[in-house]
Amino acid sequence: MNIIFISPISWDNSGGAHRPVQLAREFARRGHTVTYLEIETSRAPVPFSNPRVLNLRDLDWDELNLVRAWYGYDYAAPLTHPSSLFPLPSSGVVICSAPFRPALEYVAAFVEQGAAIVYDVLDDISEMRALGVFCYDDLAETYLAQNADLIVTLSPRLKEKFRAYPNVTLIRDGVDLAPFLDPQGSRRSLSQETPLGLKTGDLTLGFWGTMWDYNLDVPLLQMLTRARSQWQWHFIGAYDLDPARPSIANALAAPNVHFHDSVPREMLAQYAQSFDVCILPVPVTPFNLARDPLKVYEYLACYKPVVATNLEQLADMPYVYLSCSAEEFLNNVERAAYTNIDHPLLDTYLNEQTWAKRADQFLNAIESLPRQARTLPTPLRGAMPNAENEIDRWQAFAHHLERLAQAQQAHIADLENALRESGLAQKLKRAARLK
Repeated sequence: MNIIFISPISWDNSGGAHRPVQLAREFARRGHTVTYLEIETSRAPVPFSNPRVLNLRDLDWDELNLVRAWYGYDYAAPLTHPSSLFPLPSSGVVICSAPFRPALEYVAAFVEQGAAIVYDVLDDISEMRALGVFCYDDLAETYLAQNADLIVTLSPRLKEKFRAYPNVTLIRDGVDLAPFLDPQGSRRSLSQETPLGLKTGDLTLGFWGTMWDYNLDVPLLQMLTRARSQWQWHFIGAYDLDPARPSIANALAAPNVHFHDSVPREMLAQYAQSFDVCILPVPVTPFNLARDPLKVYEYLACYKPVVATNLEQLADMPYVYLSCSAEEFLNNVERAAYTNIDHPLLDTYLNEQTWAKRADQFLNAIESLPRQARTLPTPLRGAMPNAENEIDRWQAFAHHLERLAQAQQAHIADLENALRESGLAQKLKRAARLK
């Protein structure tokens, strides 16, 4: 089968932990021909032939028009027709996770070649505008949902959102157990790891992942960390990425709160050795209630109990304690810290939650989809409604352009410095004098 992913997530985001990347890998392992078209560009070229990883710049998009499209403004798309870039046999399937207007052009072109469409819903995009995310709009999502042969959702809330559509199914997120296995392929024994020297307390708590104010309940954490100053709280991952947002590190600054830079996923089990409990203090919002947090599966893969805020989608997971208040959160931490983890039981559970199992579910769902060339309605193009009149959108767009300009200036300065250090400048001067 020929499978094309159109994903908003770059191939190397979080070390490839996210759903579209994991599924693309699994499909390729099974012998399917996979192309992964990323909207967010990977930091370095990805040297695979299967999956083949492309980005929109590879398809002749220039950076300014991509940024304009990302913020919902009018843009100029490349003139090259997508079908000339993606010859797709009639057995093809397009799995689109991005209700992003430029992506709709490619979806429509693939359908003209006989491909089936799957909309793999990763988030409740109706709630993303309030988070300062401007690239998606409900009109684009409705177009994608109405024309999809299958809608796959990763949480019960998202399945409920699309209940009016005829072909909707639920396939949860999964776990990549490889970083938590030893070289022989067995589950890693944490007692054999070398401790990293993290500061520990009466209890030691850990969180990992990219941190934003919408996925980390900062007011709750302020109460928790101050109420238990004898506990040590560790946060691993990227934080304070947007200087326009309030600093999370400043808000939580205290002697018992520690921030650590991102680490390779293979090191997470080593960090987890120091933790009594892993935490998920996520604001209970409609956006977060529609998600399926990957890190919970990873915490469990380290044989660590998890204390979370009251996210209903986690209710059936073993050793996960849900909390409706700060007091209940603290009580659950104390309860979880002294819980004996049944390793074989947890292994049995996690072995059913792997990406290999999720890929099996996905393939079973798409194998019977119709493959028939058809013409879709004209995709939505250009600016989102009222985008020109929204001040916060303009501000975010301006900040993005400033970062691009700064990066370009830094790149030019690096080139000039390299030229001076290489001695080439002197050679050019001598050559000019000879003329």
